[in-house]
Amino acid sequence: MAKAPATDVEVIVDEGERVALSSGTEVLIQPLKARQFFKLLRIITHGAGGMLLNVQFSPGDTPEEFGAKLLALVGFAIPDAEDEVIDFLLAMVLPVGLKDGRTLSKTEKATNEDMKAALFEELYNPELEDLVTLIEAIVKREASDLQALGKRLMAMFELAKKTGQVPAAMTNSSE
Repeated sequence: MAKAPATDVEVIVDEGERVALSSGTEVLIQPLKARQFFKLLRIITHGAGGMLLNVQFSPGDTPEEFGAKLLALVGFAIPDAEDEVIDFLLAMVLPVGLKDGRTLSKTEKATNEDMKAALFEELYNPELEDLVTLIEAIVKREASDLQALGKRLMAMFELAKKTGQVPAAMTNSSE
């Protein structure tokens, strides 16, 4: 099913995607930012480093194809990057219902901390179904942005090669 384009308001006020865990706990998937991206890279490099050479990411892939390849890569990485996966999940989700703002009461702050602690306990050793559901939802949400970032990085690398800024040992071509 095709995803409807986001309106300007939805892009500006991104509240995240709601996902229900098997326990009934609802979480909001947060937008991927730099620190979460580095955690994702840690999963891939620690758990699936050897597989990276076998996965053929192509600039011509659709976001769905890219997302499926990334999901498979992360899925195969999980056993060898267990701690990295849990750290990533904890960085990417928040419990639904957290109060925010500068003027929270002590009760609201305590409730927020209790909700975060309960989510931490649930995700410390998550149900397998929840693990897969969250990883899948995060990858689907971020696939097109990650693919666009990859294309930009590839273009920068190609420019650096052409201008002699990349050592020959790092390139596949024998110039």
